[in-house]
Amino acid sequence: MTAPSRGLLFTGFNKMALSCRIPASTSMHTSVPSHASRGPLAGHSMYRSLWQDSKGYQHFGGRGDAWGAVSSLQSRIAIGSVAAAFAGYYLYSREEVPYSHRTHSIMFVSMAHEASLGKAVFDMHRQEAAREGRLLPDNHPYAQLVRRVGNKIASKASDGHGGGFFKHMQGLHWEFAVVDNHTPNAYVLPGGKVVVFSGLLEILSREDEVAAVLAHEVSHVLARHQAERMSTLNIFTIINITFRWLFGLPVPNAAIYLGVFLPYARRAEHEADALGLSIMSRACYDPTAMPSMLAKLSRLEAQAEAQTGQVPAFLRTHPLTSSRVDLVKEQVPAASKLYNDSGCAAQRGFFSRGAEFMR
Repeated sequence: MTAPSRGLLFTGFNKMALSCRIPASTSMHTSVPSHASRGPLAGHSMYRSLWQDSKGYQHFGGRGDAWGAVSSLQSRIAIGSVAAAFAGYYLYSREEVPYSHRTHSIMFVSMAHEASLGKAVFDMHRQEAAREGRLLPDNHPYAQLVRRVGNKIASKASDGHGGGFFKHMQGLHWEFAVVDNHTPNAYVLPGGKVVVFSGLLEILSREDEVAAVLAHEVSHVLARHQAERMSTLNIFTIINITFRWLFGLPVPNAAIYLGVFLPYARRAEHEADALGLSIMSRACYDPTAMPSMLAKLSRLEAQAEAQTGQVPAFLRTHPLTSSRVDLVKEQVPAASKLYNDSGCAAQRGFFSRGAEFMR
């Protein structure tokens, strides 16, 4: 910026320069800088010097080291206080995910807000489906199956066996809705609200595969994936505001979406598969049903992409289902141990023998 010959020129947040032409004949008193004798500025000059350039312009000098000391001290205290407060809140908000033992910080999202948001969205979706005549009644076989299996899975997920943080699972009112929709899909909302489409149930051949679906969805709640996503969004909103204030430029939304949110969503799906596999095994459902269920979804995914084209991996909200199948297969042996340690082999053998006797 070019300075005007007269007037005020702001050269920085804490700096101001004043330029004016003073005739040579004009007398001017120049104060001798003094020093503060007490307080934080003790020993620092308190007056500004005056000097004249070769063109006859008179200039005030800088405010001296006293002003710089005040500005520097205040800035350091402010930055240090904010950083310490943020670090303290970050550590206070740390939680350990059961079974996987991954740690994360849920910041600026309370459990009450998380649950109320899930309840509001679930009620809205259920009412919309009911208005359209697509909400299956509670006495429908699909609805009864999902509710029975879902409650059994949720009970195992809430018992604290996997360690970590599970306070948010205590006292949850789990609700399960089945919607008449031929899309093979299911989703969960915070607070224990699960929606399953009939199209997904139609491709499953046994109850263990239904348990695999519901264990995956319940695991999202156990790991607080939705709250973690909201927390990350809040933090990046603060970062965006800070960048605008400091540099006048926002952080590009596309960079945040592609670099943070999509990779996180894919990792969350893998984690829900792993947690769900452990939970369904402890609930005495066959752990091999998880990879078999995912394999069916993988075949449907391949058929759909043969017609529409494959979405690039970095643009997906979910990882390739084929990669999920491969990873889950590697985890089945450990899950089978949980299954056997829970006495499930003997229990299911007893019920199988009873069923044969009744026939």
